[in-house]
Amino acid sequence: MAISNKPSIVLSYSPVGPDFPISAQCEMPNITVTATLKDITPDPKAVLSYVWNIALVFDGKGCPHFTGQGTTHPPITATTTVNSFKIPFSAMRGGDLTIKVIVQVGNQLLTGQSSGLRITGTNPPVSLLAVYAPATAAFRKLMQLESALRQFFSPRYPLYSQDNKGGVGLCQITRPHPSADQIWSWKANVDAGWSLYQEKEATARVFPAHIRKGDTFKQLVSSYNDARYKKQQEEAAKQPKAMAAAAAGGSGTASVKPTTEVVRRDLTISLPDFTDEQLQLDTLRGFNGYSDGLHEYRLSRDAAGLLAVTVDEANLKGKASWDRLTAAQRIVQLDADGVAGNDRGDPNYVDDVMAQAGF
Repeated sequence: MAISNKPSIVLSYSPVGPDFPISAQCEMPNITVTATLKDITPDPKAVLSYVWNIALVFDGKGCPHFTGQGTTHPPITATTTVNSFKIPFSAMRGGDLTIKVIVQVGNQLLTGQSSGLRITGTNPPVSLLAVYAPATAAFRKLMQLESALRQFFSPRYPLYSQDNKGGVGLCQITRPHPSADQIWSWKANVDAGWSLYQEKEATARVFPAHIRKGDTFKQLVSSYNDARYKKQQEEAAKQPKAMAAAAAGGSGTASVKPTTEVVRRDLTISLPDFTDEQLQLDTLRGFNGYSDGLHEYRLSRDAAGLLAVTVDEANLKGKASWDRLTAAQRIVQLDADGVAGNDRGDPNYVDDVMAQAGF
């Protein structure tokens, strides 16, 4: 065995790096690393063993608005009898890539280790998004507002939300805490965003039934019928005495008083489900968060605070309706309830989403 200078291992890579991008199609890079012995010649009869250890870690350092935990790829270890190794990534991850190889050559244990390697992200082109994302226009507009259709702030860093609440990626997934896949795979992020959108749509869909069954609506119906009956009594009391006299046969007897008895006949008041448009807008509000329990719509009321009701007198039926809260009304309610600014969401969120062009 001939030895000159200090034996070492030199690592080289195909492709050369140091940055290895995740593809726009969400595929991990194909990296082959080669370990070349330097200043040492092994026994040609010896079978060398190359022990590989691969680590891939993202700790968030330097990433704008990063909060929470970083990500790691499951450790990769392998032993080969050849000096090259194609890294078998098993998960979608990015960050700092460390490659270490150990080789026993005769009585010397040699170690080679990488430096400055990174797995980086790639934002999807709109053409891919248009094929992959659900065709629901409101959801696509939501993605535009949330991220400007970006998964990554830069190749090195995922796109985290400026409110520092940990939202990340195309759909700015915040809760539950985004998974490592949702951070590094734009497809996983879209899937999670769509799942959340559908969850909020289901919540919005049953909201009218929840209100109908609630004590507040029942009390408002009761109050409306009370006020209606009282008004009917007051109108009856205003009947002129002449009408009472006529009812008594025209005698004009002064003791005859106008009748004020009114048979109480309450309205059965219904509340409609959301229209398709209302459902869509309330779903968007839910995606941003029903802060303080406020949906996009609330029961319509008149100036006196009574239900606004469309009356079908002939059938003793009434129909309540929905009012959409303006941003100003929402702020007034949040102020009144003392909701902190960082827990309010965006009062203009729904309008801002719907103003997007779509794709």
